[in-house]
Amino acid sequence: MEQQEKLQFLQGSDRRLIWVPARRTLKHALFTVPEQLSSRKRTSALNLKISAWSPFHNTRFSAIWSGNVASVFAWDHDALSERISEHGYISSECEIVPEAFIRAPEQNSVRLVACDGGVEAQVWEDGFLRTCRWWSTVPKAQEWALFARTTGSTVNTIVPNLSEPDWLESPWHVQEAGASMVSRALKSERILVGVAALLLAPCIYYTTQWLTYAALDIRIKREIAIFEANSRTVRADRSRALSSLERAEDLIALNRYPQQLEIFSRAHSLLQGHAVTLSNWDYDDGSLEFGLESKQDMDARVFISDFERDPLFTSVSSGTRGERLTLRMSVLDTLEAKQ
Repeated sequence: MEQQEKLQFLQGSDRRLIWVPARRTLKHALFTVPEQLSSRKRTSALNLKISAWSPFHNTRFSAIWSGNVASVFAWDHDALSERISEHGYISSECEIVPEAFIRAPEQNSVRLVACDGGVEAQVWEDGFLRTCRWWSTVPKAQEWALFARTTGSTVNTIVPNLSEPDWLESPWHVQEAGASMVSRALKSERILVGVAALLLAPCIYYTTQWLTYAALDIRIKREIAIFEANSRTVRADRSRALSSLERAEDLIALNRYPQQLEIFSRAHSLLQGHAVTLSNWDYDDGSLEFGLESKQDMDARVFISDFERDPLFTSVSSGTRGERLTLRMSVLDTLEAKQ
């Protein structure tokens, strides 16, 4: 049972996982569908009415029928699932039951029930919860009189005393059918065990193994859900870091060629040992041309051979302009130079 500060475990909670949401988080309304609809179409019509009425983005609900009239409690499934996860449970494993549906019902009466964090007024007609309203504190006479007028039925304008109906081990709207099925199953099991215990031994063994693995699977899924919740921030940071890395790599890829200073330094090192001077330097991405001057004769083949052996340069050629020797070549981009 969900409370403001902690959970309260009700009788039988160790045998069946029923989550009773806080009353303040629920919305109640009465819906009427056409009488001639079949059971399936009646449920579909109710879903449409609730979708149009509910203020929640993702609505789930629990309904009790009386003919073609449904008494509905609705809640925000996303918010409730988050609260269930915070307490270490998985919402898909919990049966969500409003508090009014797991307390002893009335036949024909109006009562004020003490519930989680407040009180709830309930109007019962022929065992059907027709109207209810929640307050954080016991309503004043004026508030109760206003509620009595809005119910559309004969309700005493005097605020009744608080009552605390008994808690049930199963929701009252499914208790009888569930108990009947369980009783038949237990009876059949005793007969089969008494008559054919040896024949059932292999089945019991494999069933036990299946139940063991099923319980282990549930525990693992619960631990995974907790781990995912705890690691949500880390995974978000990792995604942002990978995105930033991808953008950085894209920017780096735009600069395909080495820095010009690196190219100049490489060319200067290749020219050491030769009595030459650079007369000009002209570089554009991937294309380099520079001139050499010397008081001695210059053999272009020597320079072409030196630059061709360097992995940074390719397609080296030469030309002359007066006494100046001009060398032209291509500069490999970073990826080509590594290969």
